Amino acid sequence: DPHGRVAEAALPTREAHWVGVPAMESLAQRWAEPLEAAHRLILQTRVTRIERDAIDPKRWQLQTTGPEDSVHVYSGFDAVLLATPNAIASAILVQSKADALVQKIAKVEVAPCWTLMLTFPQAMQATLGHLGPQWNAALSTHHRIAWLARESSKPGRAPIERWTVQASAAWSEEHLDDDAPRVQAKLLKAFAEITGILTEPDDAHVHRWRWAKTRTPLGRSHLWDSKSGIGLCGDWCLGHRVEDAFVSGLELALQVHKG
Repeated sequence: DPHGRVAEAALPTREAHWVGVPAMESLAQRWAEPLEAAHRLILQTRVTRIERDAIDPKRWQLQTTGPEDSVHVYSGFDAVLLATPNAIASAILVQSKADALVQKIAKVEVAPCWTLMLTFPQAMQATLGHLGPQWNAALSTHHRIAWLARESSKPGRAPIERWTVQASAAWSEEHLDDDAPRVQAKLLKAFAEITGILTEPDDAHVHRWRWAKTRTPLGRSHLWDSKSGIGLCGDWCLGHRVEDAFVSGLELALQVHKG
């Protein structure tokens, strides 16, 4: 303390973090099961443009590209809801004469994030304890890393030591176009400096999220144009966490249901 006495540091206010069980994608996968069973779930397909249906102008059709650059048009939609990064939504809407919606999301700013995923060979056993620090997640002031989380501490996870390491927005922007091996080596070095874990991981790989952390959110939970039947949702509407994405999608769904 200011008087030179050793005092126990007060813990900051606990902040709730919501996770999917047994994996982050589990909730979405469960919701998609009825669509998959009805053969109405189309994967590995990118929507490149939405436009008025050629047969029924009151409805929408989607131009898409799929595996091996295959092109297909899906038609007959009363409404189109975009749950994509704001930049992708904007690119699609520009081609769809939805200028008002494009203008509304123009102010949104989202930073990139390089993410490192690590798996260590040690299984978590009561007699062995954890590798490295005893905390399971932490914000970091290291110039390369902003956040670390011990994935294996989350409910329902396999008993293998796994970590997710998120680079800072500034560092990610600076190294946005670096090759993956170079980024992996730099983040792994920073991870060891922060955690003290020098053990060689059994598996390590990085992923570049071009749109990851919202700097300037939309400021509302969603956008819905009932006249055109176009809606937008995403974490960028409210923030950058999974909770924001969940609330945004739910609010849009409720709005559409109301008509």
